[in-house]
Amino acid sequence: MMHKEKYDVNPQSRTTLGERLSSYYGNLRSMLLGGVLSGRRSTYQMEEESKDDTHLTSFRQEAEGPEEVVLKPKSIDLQRTINRAAHKTSEYEIPNLIVRRGQSFEISITFDGQFSEDNDSLVLTFVTGRRPLQSKGTVVPVTKERELKRGKWGYQITGVDERKVSIKICTGADAIVGKYQFFVDTVHIANDGEKKTSRYCHPDDVFILFNPWCQDDQVYLEDESSREEYVLKETGRIWMGTVGKFCVRPWNFAQFDDVCLMAALSIMEKSELGDPARGNPLLVVRSLSKIINNTERDGGVLVGNWSGKYDDGMAPYAWNGSTAILEEFLKKRKGVKFGQCWTFAAVATSVFRALGIPTRCVTNFRSAHDSDFSVQIDNFWTTDGKPRKAMNDTIWDFHVWNESWFKRNDLPDGYDGWQAFDPTPQECYEGVFTCGPSSVRALKEGNLYLGYDAKFLFAEVNGYCVNWTVNADGQMMPITANRNVVGKNISTKAVNTISRDDITSSYKYSHGTAEYNSAIERAEKFCGGSMIPDIAEKMSSDVEFGFVGTMEKTGDLDITLKMKNSCDETRIVDGYISAASVKYTAIVSNDLKDSNATTIIEPNTENSISLSLKTSEYINQIDPDSHVTIYVMAKVKETNQCFIRRKVFSIDLPNLELKADGTAVVGKAFDVVIKLTNPLSVPLTNAHINIEAPGMQKGGTLKIKKSIAPNEEIRETIQVKYRRPGRREVIACFYCKQICNVTGVIEVDVLPDTKS
Repeated sequence: MMHKEKYDVNPQSRTTLGERLSSYYGNLRSMLLGGVLSGRRSTYQMEEESKDDTHLTSFRQEAEGPEEVVLKPKSIDLQRTINRAAHKTSEYEIPNLIVRRGQSFEISITFDGQFSEDNDSLVLTFVTGRRPLQSKGTVVPVTKERELKRGKWGYQITGVDERKVSIKICTGADAIVGKYQFFVDTVHIANDGEKKTSRYCHPDDVFILFNPWCQDDQVYLEDESSREEYVLKETGRIWMGTVGKFCVRPWNFAQFDDVCLMAALSIMEKSELGDPARGNPLLVVRSLSKIINNTERDGGVLVGNWSGKYDDGMAPYAWNGSTAILEEFLKKRKGVKFGQCWTFAAVATSVFRALGIPTRCVTNFRSAHDSDFSVQIDNFWTTDGKPRKAMNDTIWDFHVWNESWFKRNDLPDGYDGWQAFDPTPQECYEGVFTCGPSSVRALKEGNLYLGYDAKFLFAEVNGYCVNWTVNADGQMMPITANRNVVGKNISTKAVNTISRDDITSSYKYSHGTAEYNSAIERAEKFCGGSMIPDIAEKMSSDVEFGFVGTMEKTGDLDITLKMKNSCDETRIVDGYISAASVKYTAIVSNDLKDSNATTIIEPNTENSISLSLKTSEYINQIDPDSHVTIYVMAKVKETNQCFIRRKVFSIDLPNLELKADGTAVVGKAFDVVIKLTNPLSVPLTNAHINIEAPGMQKGGTLKIKKSIAPNEEIRETIQVKYRRPGRREVIACFYCKQICNVTGVIEVDVLPDTKS
C-alpha cells in the first residue's frame, strides 16, 4: 500500500526539544545559508511535492486511509539514562536520546492492546535530512533480525510481556550523523487475514553520533585512554609562545554543553554538505573546518583578526573557551569577533568532539607560511645589514592547527590515523579558505600527492629559509640557506596529563638522516623541484660570533653581539642590531630601537656591539599580544663572512592564582578568588579577568577599575554557578593594555543539589 512509504518529517502536531532549540536560535538553514537558493541548487520544499511523487520524496507522520487500527503504540520508553550511559553520552546537556552509531541500544514499546509475535510485526524507521529518501540513506527502515550483526542496522525483540515489548536496536556503523525522527509501523493480521497498519512518531528527536568505540566505524580509536582524552575530555591545553619559552593556554572545549552539539549541526547545515555525506568523517571535517573561519567569501563562525585592534569585538586572547563563541554565533547568525589560530583550532576541537570524532589541537613552533607552494621562505637584508622586514616571507613563532583520527578509505593502505587540517584562514584553495585533512604519515614521507592541501602543511614544518641581500637597484644575492629552521617542538596535550607531548617525529624524520633526505626529495618533486639557490662560498670563517640576550622579569632587555677574531689578521665587521614590535605571525608593528657600528677587531682579540631596551621605552608602544623581536646581522668586510640571527623575546607572565571559596553545588553560586601580582616595572592598566568552565551557567567577566602598580598584588572575587555535577576545571584569564595570556586553572568538585 502506498501510504506505508509516507512519513512527514515536519509534523505540525508535535514540538520536540530540537525544534524548540531551533526556534530559539532561529531557522537554521534559511538564516545560515540565506533563503534565495533558486537557480544555484535544487530548492525542494515539502509543500511543493505533487501527489505522484510523495512516496518518493517525503514521509508523513500518519498513515492515510480510514482508522482501522487494532494495535497501536501507546508509549515508547527510549531508556535514555541507561542508553546514554552505555554510549558515553550522559554528559550531553541536551536531554534527548543520544547514541553512537554501530552500537546497540534498548527501548520498550507499550501498546494499547496485547502484542503477539505471531500476528503482529514491527518496522522501525529512522528519518533524517531535509529531503528524506531511502535511496540516499536518509530513510532507514529497520527490520527484525534473528541475530544482530555488529555495525549493521537491525532489531531484535528481546521480550514480550502482554502489551509491553522490549527491543534491542543496532544502528549502522556508517550511519549518517545528525538528528533523526523515529517512527514505529505496526502491522496486525486480523482473524480474516487482513493486514491493518498504524504509524507512531516519537515526539522527541534521536541524535546519532560517530563512534570511536565501534571497530567498524571509520573513527574507531583502539586505545581507551586516547578515546577519553580526544572525545570525552571537556578541557585541554594549547601551547603557544616561542621555541624555548612555551606558554600554555587552558581551554574549555565544553563539547557537552547544549550549545555545542546544536552549533555543530548548524555548522553542518551551513557547510551545505549533502545528507548522505554526513556519515563520512573525511567530508565532515573538510566541510565544517572551512566554516569555522568567517571570511567575506565564505562566512563562518569566527572572524580572524591579527591587527591588534579589537574595539568592536572580543580580543582573541580574551576567550577562555568555545561555549561563548558558539552561543554568540547561533544567536546573531554572523561571524563572532575575533579569533586567531588557537581559537579557530579550539572551536574546531569542540565541534568535532561534540560529533564524536577524536580531535586535538596541535602547535607547530616556527611555522612557515608558504603562500606560493615553493617550500622556500625568503628573508631580505640591505647591503648595509638592515632587515627589509616588509619583503620577508613569514615564519610564525607558533601556529595551531588540528588533527582528527579516522580511516582514509580514499588513500592507499597505511595512511589511516591522525589527519591534519587547519581551520585558520591563511590561503585560498579552490575558492575556499580551507586546508586539509592530510594524512600525517603522508606529510612525514613527503607524499604530497595524497591530499588534501599537503603541500602547504608540509612547508609549515619543512620549509627552508634563505637570506638575501638586496641592493639599491633591487638586485638580490643569496647569502645563507638553512633547512633546519622551521617545524620545531610540534606539541599537543599528553593523554591523561596536563603536560606537553612532543609529536615532531610524527611529522618529520630527524634532520640529516637518510629517511629525512628521501622524504624531502620526494616532496620537492611534487613542488616543482628544489629551488634552493647557490650560495657563494665564503673566503674564510675566522670570526666567531656569539649572540647573547636576556629579558629581566621587569621587562628590561639587554642584547650583546660578541665577536672574536681567531686569525692573525685584522678584521673589520659591520654590525647591526634592531628591536621591533612584532606579532607572533612575524608581522612587524613598529620599530623600537636600533644600534649599528663598524668594529675593528685586532688579531686574536674580542669585541662586541650592544643594545639595551627598558620596559618603559616599549611596553606602551606595542600591543599586548605582540613581543620584541631582535634582528642581528654582522658582515666581515675582508671575507664576506655573514652572521644572521632573529630572536623573539617575550615578557615572563605572572602567575594567576585561583582558589574556590565554599562548596560548589549545582544551581547555587559559589566564589572563586583570583590573585595576581604585577612583576613589571610599569603599571598595568585597563585590566580584565574572564572566567569559564564546562557546564557553567554563564562565564563571568570582571573589569579592574584601577591600575595595578609595580609589585602590587590584587585579589578579586567572581561568582560561579553550575548546571551539572562532576569534577570541573575553572579557567580564568587576565589581560590588560600591557600583557595578555595570563591564565590560571583550578579543579572543583561540583555536587548535585540533593534538595531539588
